[in-house]
Amino acid sequence: MKELYKVVRQLGGRYDLTPARWGACGGLAVCAVCLSWRLGLGGSAGTLLLFAGLFWLARREWQQPSPGYVRGWTGVFALLFSCALSVARLVRGCTDIEADRLANYIEWDGRKDILLILPLAVFLWLVCLQLRRLAARHPLQEMQARPGSPKVFCLAWGLIFLCWIPFLLAFWPAGLVGDGAHTMAEALGHGAPSGNHWVVLYILTLRFFIRLAAVFGGGLSAALCLYAVAQSLAFSAACAAVVYKLYTLGVPRLAVTACGIMYGCSGFFATYGMAVWKDTLFSAAVVLLALQLWDFSAHGISRRGTLGAFALMLFLCFWRNNGIYVVAPTLLVLLIACRGKVRRLLAAGAVTLVLTAVIQGPVYDALGIGKDSLTESISVPLQQLAATINEDRPLTEEQQQVLFTILPEEVWRSDYEPCLSDPLKSSSEMDTEYLETHFGDFLGVWAQLLPANLDVYVEAYLLQTLGFWKPGSWLGYYYDYFVGIQDLYGYGITGVDWFQTWFGHGLSGVLEQTTRFVSSGTMVWVLLGAFFFCLCKPKGRRREDLLLLTPLLFSWLSLMVAVPIAQSYRYILMLPLALPVLCLLFVYDRPDDGKTLS
Repeated sequence: MKELYKVVRQLGGRYDLTPARWGACGGLAVCAVCLSWRLGLGGSAGTLLLFAGLFWLARREWQQPSPGYVRGWTGVFALLFSCALSVARLVRGCTDIEADRLANYIEWDGRKDILLILPLAVFLWLVCLQLRRLAARHPLQEMQARPGSPKVFCLAWGLIFLCWIPFLLAFWPAGLVGDGAHTMAEALGHGAPSGNHWVVLYILTLRFFIRLAAVFGGGLSAALCLYAVAQSLAFSAACAAVVYKLYTLGVPRLAVTACGIMYGCSGFFATYGMAVWKDTLFSAAVVLLALQLWDFSAHGISRRGTLGAFALMLFLCFWRNNGIYVVAPTLLVLLIACRGKVRRLLAAGAVTLVLTAVIQGPVYDALGIGKDSLTESISVPLQQLAATINEDRPLTEEQQQVLFTILPEEVWRSDYEPCLSDPLKSSSEMDTEYLETHFGDFLGVWAQLLPANLDVYVEAYLLQTLGFWKPGSWLGYYYDYFVGIQDLYGYGITGVDWFQTWFGHGLSGVLEQTTRFVSSGTMVWVLLGAFFFCLCKPKGRRREDLLLLTPLLFSWLSLMVAVPIAQSYRYILMLPLALPVLCLLFVYDRPDDGKTLS
């Protein structure tokens, strides 16, 4: 015992171990055992290696303690990320998005999973603390802002679009699938659109290009080509705006060039530029609004900037139905964070919301334009209730009366697909009139069943939102990008690879190999990492970066509240578009030039 006590004292003196730190070492040892056992890292050798790593990280934190708020926010992020990584390991199936609950499910493993979440969270917490310290030690504080020059923006814009021209030729006339094909069918009609489900402004935009092509004697293929070129020009301009922002901030020219190369040479961005989806321009508008808020927080608000923000907010509200759920909370954050210092911008936002309510309410009613279906907003409760019914959980007679009037019991069972809500919410047997008149009863049943079926609700939600929280989540094909034609209505539209026609060798197969990008789930954690990292900055420098992240966060959150499909990158396309700026937030603290909103 004396020898052991002597060794303990020697170790304590050498590594500055207080009694509390000895206790922490015991906890680290438990973490190492759990991680080694659960991850299969080789028994005692793996345990010792993990413990050595954990101890080294902890000792660095003891030598240079982080502020309490930094430890707190970093700990929250580490715990959330650990939960995501741990649960992601248990997901089974999901290679077929339309498969039933026997193919797509989560294989819960009880207390073993908890034993992995907590040790992994400790490890990630210590790693994040050191990464933050490393980033803070080498911030890009020495960057000198460069004067703005339209020539730089135009050069970046032109080069990016030039790089996309081969895609426009190889996948002519455009990328047309699903929602785009349905919207085009609406655009071929006359008079006011029948409803706002496919979004009135988007329908009218496609109608404009159809009429424009007809003026020159072109058909639908020509119209789609004109739209693809116009959208590619607009989307490449948004990419160029990000490049230009980095340039004016003084980011090293090599990094600015790499950013431009990423946009220009990645087929991911090129194919989204020519896809007939409203999500492309919506994402571009979200990023442009975020950049404007970032600029406002640094240099104040000009009249011209206010008009630009007003146009972007108005576009967001009318280009996609969840746009108002991005604009309204962003304005609320501005009101709380900046109060009277952004009156002009808040006034523009208030006008945007009023115009949206008036036009999409009384004006659309007067024109006979139907509102978007209620089922689009309740896809999550529908999926959770369907999962509960399929698990044969007990229901009272009153609950059965409400649920089986909305949909017959056999439809609740047969149409439930854990990763796709369309079969349920689009079922022809749904009594939408009863749902709208008894919506309170529907929500009441959902709330009543929640406590006893929390496990079912959680699993149903995780599977329905899989691609927007699971790190590394990837399916490919339609769910992450699309090039090609789906002529759902038999209009005779066919794709042409002009390189094959002209030279006898097509490029479509080669270009398709360039469309892979960072997975959607991973991009979400880059966003959340940037958010929590900004919370760890000193109070005087938090608000500017958080304002930049606000539209991006609410775009993701609005999706997590009502998501139609588990894997579809197009709904969060704004995140890869903003990737260079998100990465910059980790290593850049903008100096105070006296013109901020503080």
